[in-house]
Amino acid sequence: MHQSYRFAIAYFTVFGALLLLSGAVLFISKLGISYESVSMFYLGDVEQFSQPKSSYGLLETALPHIGAMGLFIFVTAHFMLFTSKKERQKTVLPAIILFMAALLDIGSGFLVVHGWTFFIGVKIVAFLTLQIVGLYLLFTLFKHALHGITKYQN
Repeated sequence: MHQSYRFAIAYFTVFGALLLLSGAVLFISKLGISYESVSMFYLGDVEQFSQPKSSYGLLETALPHIGAMGLFIFVTAHFMLFTSKKERQKTVLPAIILFMAALLDIGSGFLVVHGWTFFIGVKIVAFLTLQIVGLYLLFTLFKHALHGITKYQN
């Protein structure tokens, strides 16, 4: 692989990690990470005068997330093709898990609003899975790109 690709992939992983971490900060500050806080976010709370979310409002948020997360995961998985055979084999399942976690994270809010409160827990687990697996893949990719860059410079 040409060195310029290694630099581009290394930069992508840094910005990808910043994207995931800033998304985590926003998620936790807006929804919280507990069952009660996520429930209150979607279903509202009379005592705090918060209204339940509407399907239309959720759709306005979900549409850009579907495109952005789909593209981010696709590019991350695609860049894994440039790693060693051993690394590629170890990351196929995490890439599939990442796609599924993103879909569950984005879609579970709709199910919660329509009365499927079981998906409050699914939302939390999907969010945590998305963060952990995403950072794992980015770290693996960064490690491989950095190894190639230092090998090239020596």
